[in-house]
Amino acid sequence: MTSTKKILLFFILPALAPLLFPPGFILKGYWIIVLDLILFISLGFLLLRGRSLALTLAIFLQGLNVIIRLMMFLPNTKPANGPLDVVFALTSILSIALSLYLVLRLDKVDVRTTMVT
Repeated sequence: MTSTKKILLFFILPALAPLLFPPGFILKGYWIIVLDLILFISLGFLLLRGRSLALTLAIFLQGLNVIIRLMMFLPNTKPANGPLDVVFALTSILSIALSLYLVLRLDKVDVRTTMVT
């Protein structure tokens, strides 16, 4: 696996998936962006060092993101007394797809073998 793929799989994509929200929604809690980056950058460094517990945590966090987004999808996409929120629906679908891809991709053998021990 090339170093570009390692950076994408271990650092960029895992940090991006939980942050996919409409801009007005995420900017209200700008501090969560900092916490997300700290968490996933430190998790990425542990993955590069070959920590199997970090891989388990990364897979768990992405799976948890899929579950939470599925639970939030319908109530927030079509509120009881408001119009359809298309931006929220699109960002949620992208986040679910990205997290689901990461859950399936991080559990592959080639990812485990490229982790330096």
